[in-house]
Amino acid sequence: MMKEQSGSAAMLAIFTVFVILSGVVALNTFESGYVRQINTLQQRIAVDTTKAVAAVVEAELNDALETAIAAAMFEAGKENRSKAFVENLLREYFNQRIDAGWSYSNFSISVLRSDENSLHVEWLPDGGLRAYGYLNALFEHVTGARAYGIKLDAEIAPRYGRMQYIAGLVYNQLQDTTKVQDIKLFENEINKEYAAECFSFKIYNRASFTVYELYGGRAITGENEG
Repeated sequence: MMKEQSGSAAMLAIFTVFVILSGVVALNTFESGYVRQINTLQQRIAVDTTKAVAAVVEAELNDALETAIAAAMFEAGKENRSKAFVENLLREYFNQRIDAGWSYSNFSISVLRSDENSLHVEWLPDGGLRAYGYLNALFEHVTGARAYGIKLDAEIAPRYGRMQYIAGLVYNQLQDTTKVQDIKLFENEINKEYAAECFSFKIYNRASFTVYELYGGRAITGENEG
């Protein structure tokens, strides 16, 4: 009888140990699975956050590019400069914004400056300007999640090229005294002629006048540089 009780106690002890071990293994397995799920969730959040930051920077740079175009056109208009001046200045303004960089918590952001290969400038038929391209960029989260590249595409309303052409045309007409005898009458005529394009003219004399773009709020001053 004592042997049977001893055997039963031993079996119970073994069974108890087995249950405890099984519980520990199950708990560890559950914890490992939970940790993996948490890590996966955190990684997905990091990826989504990285994509969101890249999208924000891309939108900001496209806005900056649009502003750079407008500012370059404005400066060129004030100084009666060439299209090449506009292209070089807009790139300079745009690169200044890139050089300023970005500061986002848990992120390392690297954006290369634009050049003629990464940012293309296209003058449109109506005198407008479009700038487009692709910048090499890296957005890296502390978890290792990454996003690459920035797409650029911007154009604005001020038609600097068209304004420049009209300014040259009007200047040449003003020099022909056989066709333009009354400057004030000529000013009224060209204002009517170009009203549909939202251009306005103020002529001071045969050597000096200003072309205004009423829609874009820009101006080009033409005068005799010789």
